[in-house]
Amino acid sequence: MRSLSTIPATLISAARHASDGAALNEHVSLPADWQVNNFDLIRLLAALQVAVMHALMYLKPVGFLRLVQFGLDLFPGVPIFFVISGLLISKSYEQSDSIRHYYQNRCLRIFPALWVCLAASLGVICAMGIGLLGTVSTRDWLLWWAAQMSIFQSYGADFMKPLGSGGINSSLWTIPVELEFYLFLPALYGMFQLRRRRGNTLVLVVLMVSLAVELVLVHGRRHFPRIADYGFLERTLAPYLWMFLVGVLIQRNWTAVRGWLADRAHWWFLAYLLLCLLATLLRIDLGGNDISPIFLLPLAGLVMSIGMSARGLSDRILQHQDISYGLYIYHMLVIRLMMQFAVLSLSAVIAISLALAIISWTLVERPFLKRKRRTLRALS
Repeated sequence: MRSLSTIPATLISAARHASDGAALNEHVSLPADWQVNNFDLIRLLAALQVAVMHALMYLKPVGFLRLVQFGLDLFPGVPIFFVISGLLISKSYEQSDSIRHYYQNRCLRIFPALWVCLAASLGVICAMGIGLLGTVSTRDWLLWWAAQMSIFQSYGADFMKPLGSGGINSSLWTIPVELEFYLFLPALYGMFQLRRRRGNTLVLVVLMVSLAVELVLVHGRRHFPRIADYGFLERTLAPYLWMFLVGVLIQRNWTAVRGWLADRAHWWFLAYLLLCLLATLLRIDLGGNDISPIFLLPLAGLVMSIGMSARGLSDRILQHQDISYGLYIYHMLVIRLMMQFAVLSLSAVIAISLALAIISWTLVERPFLKRKRRTLRALS
């Protein structure tokens, strides 16, 4: 794997320009839709989908588990995360009183728990046996460590290759993509002056370019083998930005689309299931993380509708415990360790991962998140 692309200086300049208008929203009160919703619960279900699918990859399911795998395949967790991120992060940015506070809030959300997880990764490596790694030089070790501590978690050090694709915690490839979203968003707002106008057409242009990149990377290899030379782009925001921007567009046009989404979850769920049934009959693949827009758009509608229907359901179930991030970053460590000792069990993977997620939320994430400024929702 190769390192992620850097953000051009022009984009950083645009981001700074965007921050000049940040104070416009400082005293704007948030509507009830953004204060009470079910997105914590949806993100937890998305993280569960990823964790279960990863466990099933190694269990080689049959019978009922094969049916579970098929059903979960219809609701790919990573695209759901990206769409929700576009919705909530764009709203958070618009509510930030400065770009510095925006980035501070993003760092508080991602890095404390991620760094603790990195320490846990070392514990897992030691438990599995250092001998599983390749030859480790001081330089390679420091480079890998710096990558994991910053925004290059998908960097593949040579000494990690014996552990397979993605190293010790392959799920973390989405973290750099998410961080690139965070870096790109203020630049997008600055370039198109989105604080002062709606700018739907310009955002759609960027969305279509990203979608074209994904389609070329995923489907173009059959006819153009040289496209494989650009495979490193699959670990950047380039082919996934369009999913993020779907969420951004929904957020920025919420007044117009609210009537189609809020309290309509049952209709969206039925429509999406019928679409999936038709695709199955026609032998059309949804695409997983590389989901087709034909399926992503109605899935995004379903996700947003669930988020804004029966509001308060998430709080009643989770009691304001947002454990989706912890579940996501720890489940592969649990799978790795259990596989090493030949005791892999789906129920044990989920139970242990949820326990670690609760510990991460209670001892690490929530204390740091309380330091955020102007959050969309107050922490209890």
